Amino acid sequence: MIRYKISKDGVRTITEICDTCRCHIQDLTVADIAVNKLKGGLILKDKATGNIITRTEPRPPRYCENCS
Repeated sequence: MIRYKISKDGVRTITEICDTCRCHIQDLTVADIAVNKLKGGLILKDKATGNIITRTEPRPPRYCENCS
């Protein structure tokens, strides 16, 4: 599962959490979660590499080591 949080001081974070126990698994970026299904419409690029994001499927459920 993905959690988007805005702290009181305005810092925005995207994290991946376990679908069962909701513990933190890893920090994410927009490129990690973006799904691009529009051909010729919206073009999303990875901030670090500049490559176009071509993922077309939603992220599968994730579980921590304890819940696997």
